[in-house]
Formats: sequence, structure tokens, C-alpha cells
Amino acid sequence: MKIAVIGNSFFGQKIAKQLDEFDKNNSYIFYDTNAKTIDKIKYILNLPFISRVYLLSASISGGGALKLALIFNKKIIQHFIGSDVLVAKEDFANKRVDKNLIKKSKYLVEVEWIQKELQEIFIESKVESLMAFDTFTKPQMFKNFSVLTYINRSKEKFYGIDDFIKLAKHFPDIEFKIAGISSYNNLPKNINCLGWVDMTKELQESTVFIRNVKHDGLSFSILESLSLGRVTFYNYNFAYTNYFKDFNNLLMQFTKVVDDYKNSKIDINYDAIDFIKNKFNKERVLNSLVEAINE
Repeated sequence: MKIAVIGNSFFGQKIAKQLDEFDKNNSYIFYDTNAKTIDKIKYILNLPFISRVYLLSASISGGGALKLALIFNKKIIQHFIGSDVLVAKEDFANKRVDKNLIKKSKYLVEVEWIQKELQEIFIESKVESLMAFDTFTKPQMFKNFSVLTYINRSKEKFYGIDDFIKLAKHFPDIEFKIAGISSYNNLPKNINCLGWVDMTKELQESTVFIRNVKHDGLSFSILESLSLGRVTFYNYNFAYTNYFKDFNNLLMQFTKVVDDYKNSKIDINYDAIDFIKNKFNKERVLNSLVEAINE
């Protein structure tokens, strides 16, 4: 079968390539119908010969590519990946809902908390991972204590920069690092903005990784941090992370980690590494995803 992969260009291209190499019974082709006119034309011309349409970044209102898939009576699989959930909730609140699209779509999500959010707007879904690890990097032993986070440029507050700054001010002798942005106003001296960097390298050189976003799917940075055995703080309750519900809770737990490090009680989290190797290895993730797309 021929399967069209559309939607988010970053995930779409990557997943289409992985699936096409892994699944020898079907072919997967990514069409950037959001940004490339030539891909829109190719998608339209090939749609009669396509068996399924797999959308990365799901919708309940539908765009042109999905409407065409409905017209041609194609099977539609949609995968929610994070911020698209917020769009869906807004569409639902404003009655921008295509009931036929929802009826004809099979919805997938990465994690249970997204599944629960969608149930609030009467969308049923199945949990299927997207993140697949092909190779695993041997974790480095902890060196000097430092803290890393990732923040998307122009979305600093959404990514929790205010709490990160507050935490750094509580620990002026500890190095705090921000990947993703090159500068930000009025940062304390112990925060360094790294810009666009190799996250694997920076995680290896850090003791703690913090992700504190206003809304999240399952972040690859969380999985990568766990795969390297780092102390991982997350404001979503996920396996082998230090879950925190607010800044005070983060401060309390972080203080304990600092004390434990000073007393040589912090080590690489090998249980977290084993968890990622078992649950997010490439063969397991892609095999399950192929079944979900093609059943």
C-alpha cells in the first residue's frame, strides 16, 4: 500500500523515512502540503492511488488535504503531538468541528495525559509512541554540577524561563544553561544562553535537565535526558522523572538533589536508561506504529 504522510514537516519527514525503511510491505511518502506548492500538486495527483493518509499534528476541523482525503474516501490516521491539542480544544470551544472528519479519522496520541485532554472534547484516541531510538549513547559520568533546559526562541515564557531564572537566583554558585536561545534580558550571571547546540553533548555535560512548559506532548528532550541517565525534572508525571507541580515543589526537590550531589549520593540513573531502551527502541516503536496505521 501507498501511505501519504502529511502535516508537521519536521516530524513528518523523519517518521516517513523511518517507516519506509522499516516496513517492507508498504511505502510511505511525505508531502509538505502546508508549505510547498509542488507537494500539494503531487499529493492531489497521487491521492487516487494512496490507501491511507497519516497526519502528524492532528485536527478536528480539517484543512484542504484532509478534506480531499475525505472526498476520495481514504482511511485517515491522525497523530496528536502537543500544541495541536490546544488548537483542537479552541476549535471545539468555537464550534469549528468537522464531525465527518472525526468519524472517519483514527486518532493517535503519544501519552496518556493528551488522551485524557482529548476525552474532554469527546475525542477517543490510542496511545502510540513516535519517538524511536536507533542508537544509544554511553552516558558520561557527572562532572561539575550544572543545570540545562531548552527554550524555544520567542516562546520563552511558555517554556518556563521565569521559573528557571528564579531557581538560578536561589543557587548563584551553580551554572544554569539554556539551549535554544542566544540571549534574554536581565539574566543573572550564572545563566548562560547557548543558542542552537548539540543537545546530546550538552546533556552529557550536565547533571540536571529541567523541562517546564505550559503544555506538552512527550518531548524528545525528556527521553534523551533519561536515555543518558541525567536527573530529569518534568512538570508532567512521566516515568523516572522528578515530577513537580509548581515552582515551590521544584525548588524543594532541586534543593535535595543539590544536597545529595554534595554528599556523593547522585549517580547516573541506569533504571531510566533501561526504561528508554526497552520502551522506545526503534524496532518496538516502529512495529507498533505500523500496526496502528495499517490495521
